[in-house]
Amino acid sequence: MKKAIPSRMLAMLALTFSTYAAAQSQLTVYGIIDTNLEYLNNQAKEGGGKANLLRMGNSGLQGPRVGFRGSEDLGNGLKAIFTLEHGFNSDTGTPADAARFFNRGSFMGLETKEHRVTLGRQYTSIFDALLFIAPLAYSGAYEPFSPLLGNLRNDNSVKYRFNMAGLQAQAHYAFGEQTSSKSANAAYGGFVSYVQNGWNATIVADQQNGADVNGAHSRARKLAVAAAYQLNPALRLSAGYRWGQNKSDTGVTALRDDFWWLGANYQFANPFSLSVAYYQDNVKTRNGAGDQPTTRQLTVQGIYALSKRTDLYAAAAHSRNAGLNFAALSTLAAGSKSQSGISLGVRHRF
Repeated sequence: MKKAIPSRMLAMLALTFSTYAAAQSQLTVYGIIDTNLEYLNNQAKEGGGKANLLRMGNSGLQGPRVGFRGSEDLGNGLKAIFTLEHGFNSDTGTPADAARFFNRGSFMGLETKEHRVTLGRQYTSIFDALLFIAPLAYSGAYEPFSPLLGNLRNDNSVKYRFNMAGLQAQAHYAFGEQTSSKSANAAYGGFVSYVQNGWNATIVADQQNGADVNGAHSRARKLAVAAAYQLNPALRLSAGYRWGQNKSDTGVTALRDDFWWLGANYQFANPFSLSVAYYQDNVKTRNGAGDQPTTRQLTVQGIYALSKRTDLYAAAAHSRNAGLNFAALSTLAAGSKSQSGISLGVRHRF
């Protein structure tokens, strides 16, 4: 004799299975909008001379983006994961990279509690290792992270990460995909970090190779040691050194430099935080020439949290023997040896 299933039980079963399905698979849509007003001096003036510049920009704290992040529980602690992230210019609405839509990241992989393997367009290991040790976490206003890191991301890369009991390790390799040479256009690197008891200390290496040119290729090598320490709930100190060497495909040393930094971050009674950072780049040689003038930059940055998602920020910086964020002197007005800037902006995360 067949018995009908009560409607209340059917509703409970439907809810149970829908909850189970949601637990197995997750999708997050997220984004950042960051726009600022910036005032700069010693800008090159059309027709010669120099002038001050007031402009609207973005990426004062973080680059604007919209992304999709997902995972699927495969059982026994194993998950399938993916990230797709598109960068854009919030002041104009244009893509940050016209050549590719998911320019900030496009990768998938598998992970457990301790291990993770991902494939695609990803951040380099030196980027990952120094992100939470650099005083301003790569803020555009004003941290010279491009000369510090070189390439931020690699296409066609495989990355392995290990994390257990405060020990973190990572290695990545990006395929050059050139039939004429296995090493041309390839990139690789890795780090070992200790993250525990208030410390974040790391040693990291990175190499980026150029395209094949008559059987040879350029290369950019970097080695860094750095650490940050949470002295108390309010004060965090950081310092680091990065050795760098760039060689052309003909073997000429295009750049050999030593990059140093010191930083302090102080969290006042919520919601205000203040950061002070000093950066110095000692250029030993550039395109065969000897010692170059030492570039220096001092940055002060304050962030006021209006909510968990929205922040107001202000930053001021002064650089010597370079433009801000260690831009080449050729970007400044003729005869200028320094630059100062002020940025006021708002960041919203969703």
